[in-house]
Amino acid sequence: MKYIITGGLGFIGSKIIEKLSNEGHSVTCVDNKDTYNIISKVDLNKLIAWRTRNWNKKNIIMINGDILDRMICLKAFSTHPDTVIHLATYPRAKIVDEDPINGIPKVIGTTTNLLWHASKFGTKKFVYISSSMVYGDFADGTSEESNTKPTNIYGEAKLTGERLTKLFAKRDGLNYVIVRPSGVYGPGDLPDRVVSKFFAKAMSNETITLHNGENKVDFTYRDDTADGIIRAAETDVANTSFNMTAGNATSLRTLAETIIDITGSKSEIKDIGMQSLYPMRGTLNISRAKDLLGYEPTVSFRQGLENYYAWLQNQI
Repeated sequence: MKYIITGGLGFIGSKIIEKLSNEGHSVTCVDNKDTYNIISKVDLNKLIAWRTRNWNKKNIIMINGDILDRMICLKAFSTHPDTVIHLATYPRAKIVDEDPINGIPKVIGTTTNLLWHASKFGTKKFVYISSSMVYGDFADGTSEESNTKPTNIYGEAKLTGERLTKLFAKRDGLNYVIVRPSGVYGPGDLPDRVVSKFFAKAMSNETITLHNGENKVDFTYRDDTADGIIRAAETDVANTSFNMTAGNATSLRTLAETIIDITGSKSEIKDIGMQSLYPMRGTLNISRAKDLLGYEPTVSFRQGLENYYAWLQNQI
């Protein structure tokens, strides 16, 4: 199979390419090496070196560039891919909400560009990586058919990307799958996400600040997310959406307490109340992914955090 993976040097995309390239698939990786203003170029290059260390590079074509550029898209699609997995976007809702002028095109414009080229080049399947943020506030047991009412710009942009995917599919006969992950974490992550931040505070014995410790996130280990996305890409199942999470949400307070326990930290926990950017969340129903894709998360919350801590210690 021939794949295009956008955001292929990123946290999730790099793991997908590792798996696909070692299975003998041909993979075109498109990435612009954006630092998102949260990491230096030197540190990003070190992170990329670690993320790509197990790639089978003879099966990979690397394209450095932004998929907002139509010529970059054309170059990627000249490989005539069977499947596109679209991961490239800003990694945090906060970035898009604080800078929507640049953030929204990174979500909507990139998706439109890829969908147009996928239709013109006869791509067999388009896998759009969305977000649990499309639901807005949601309770435990939320399924893919639940209402989508985003409470932030990032969620609305991601939902628009879903709608565009469906419209292109209906108009041009393009098969698609929409994947909605949540709280992906693990070795190789950026330093500006909630699990990363809590570990940094704990390892320095500094106070961990919570935005409503009772709010929950369906934290999912990187390898499980990558496996689920590959399953969505490789199976004959098409034209549907999948929640792709651990299926077992954890409160932010429990996250902080577990990290303190793992690190042996003396950090205190301070709850300053709800952050307006983020919705109230819970456990997503992943039965559809289990039934149709054979998806089954294998890494427990505690084990995933321990793995991440071991990796962080090796980076110091």
